[in-house]
Amino acid sequence: MKKFENITGRQLILLLLIIPLTTISAEAVENLLKNPGFELGNTAGWTDWGCDLSATEEQVHTGNYSVLASNRSQSWQGPVQSMLGKMEPGKTYRISGWVRLQNSYSDDIGITIKQTDSSGTNYPHIYWSTGYNDRWIILSGFFTLNVAGDLSALDVYFEGPAAGVNFYLDDAVVEELSSDWRADVNDRIEHIRKRDVQITVLSLTGEPVSGVDVKIRQTKHDFAFGSCINYRVLNNRDYAQFFKKHFEWAVMENESKWYQNEPQQNHVTYAKADVIYNFCSVNNITMRGHCLYWAVDNFVQDWVKSLTYAPLPAESPLRTAVENRMDSAVNHFKGKFVHWDINNEMLAGSFYKDRLGESIRVWMFQEANRIDPNCRLFVNDYGIISGGGYHLEQYKNQIINLLDNGAPVHAIGVQCHMEANYNRWGMLSHLDSLAELGLPIWVTEFDVPQADEYLRANELEDFYRIAFSHPAVEGILMWGFWENSHWRPNCHIVNADWTLNEAGRRYEALLDEWTTNADSVTDAKGRVNFRGFHGTYEITLTPPDAITSVRKIKLHPDTEIAEFTLYLD
Repeated sequence: MKKFENITGRQLILLLLIIPLTTISAEAVENLLKNPGFELGNTAGWTDWGCDLSATEEQVHTGNYSVLASNRSQSWQGPVQSMLGKMEPGKTYRISGWVRLQNSYSDDIGITIKQTDSSGTNYPHIYWSTGYNDRWIILSGFFTLNVAGDLSALDVYFEGPAAGVNFYLDDAVVEELSSDWRADVNDRIEHIRKRDVQITVLSLTGEPVSGVDVKIRQTKHDFAFGSCINYRVLNNRDYAQFFKKHFEWAVMENESKWYQNEPQQNHVTYAKADVIYNFCSVNNITMRGHCLYWAVDNFVQDWVKSLTYAPLPAESPLRTAVENRMDSAVNHFKGKFVHWDINNEMLAGSFYKDRLGESIRVWMFQEANRIDPNCRLFVNDYGIISGGGYHLEQYKNQIINLLDNGAPVHAIGVQCHMEANYNRWGMLSHLDSLAELGLPIWVTEFDVPQADEYLRANELEDFYRIAFSHPAVEGILMWGFWENSHWRPNCHIVNADWTLNEAGRRYEALLDEWTTNADSVTDAKGRVNFRGFHGTYEITLTPPDAITSVRKIKLHPDTEIAEFTLYLD
């Protein structure tokens, strides 16, 4: 957040809302909309759905005019323009527009498509957010036109605020995305996840040694590849072996949650959690903590719900319980967990805030940081990358407000329980938008459902490539991998009999592709050069007629050539 350190959270919100989404490297063609900025001084090209439309100079985003949608008696009413004959089947389009409310401080607003073909009429939502009357916000999403039979209607329209709420629209865009996103992300991976390396091998007297066989083996990745881990199946040998081979990071699925650690008041146990931690520690697997609290009422144990409460700074039994949980859990896992999800799903739930006041959320971050200052503290929620990003703008505003009020939020967790056939361009756009906050992003929970294992494999591979290619993303943790221990059907990469399905094979192929192993021989100056993925390496040196020696190096992200000097035994 250093680039924003001299402005308030409120100012930062306003700044972020005027930054266009330009970081996706895609070649865009012309705007397919007629009169997109209403600079004709009229509404030519647009029609109204059950409301009045008028070009106006009252509020404009750019230029001289915008359009005002007024006299709205239904939430779906607003400006509409037909794309029939303009959009082509199988192609993907970016659809955006700047909006501002007139006579309500805030309300839902979004972009929707009405598509009628042989399968009937459907209304896919392109992008939804919260609009305001004191600033313009951008709505921006992606749409791939898939048609069943004859296409008879295709309309893009802006809608959402409650009946009676007027809103402005300006600078609307519908543009075809014509570049290959796969080529783009693979190129970014090459540039941001790898680094040039030069190793110089010297004798003990400092002389370069030529002819040394050099085996370069990457043993650990800088980027986090992991999964949730489950106590119930940890004693299964196949489960344990698969985990050790395929994951360098772990997060407990349930065993470090409060309702597991203290199911009855004052009966605290970390027995199951400790078994999992010991397994990970012995096998050099790094652990995240999930979650210290859970904001959703349904996941708060009954005894906690029964406690009397009062807003801070007042004392109350609930406050005491929350403080005890903080002191117990953070101290117990201090030096063991490198991350904590502090208060899970604060967009979906507000149990603690409703009872103890808004300041309890900031206190949770501050107190966890005081007890364990070496642990990175996360927000964590859903609907940010998945689900069309319907919580994205709310999440950004929430994070800014936490920071502005003194909460030490170190990183952003996104639960990516993706929908089948998720929009790849949309995923890129949502990551770009979230990255504007300047904080690291972690995919804390990933899965995607497809009954067909080959479709599931495609969904998994595309997700990993996109996330791995984004400079703000530091890790991906699956939310399970084995068919017999997965919370969601048709998401597993390992079948019940421990055979890999195609999704599992594709995951292994990605790990192989993103792991650097090479063999070389030193030249006359004792040097070898390679380009490798960031991480830890084991370098085996075998000189002619001499003793083999093994060295370790760490390749950190940087644009400069990494130079290492290794001495023979």
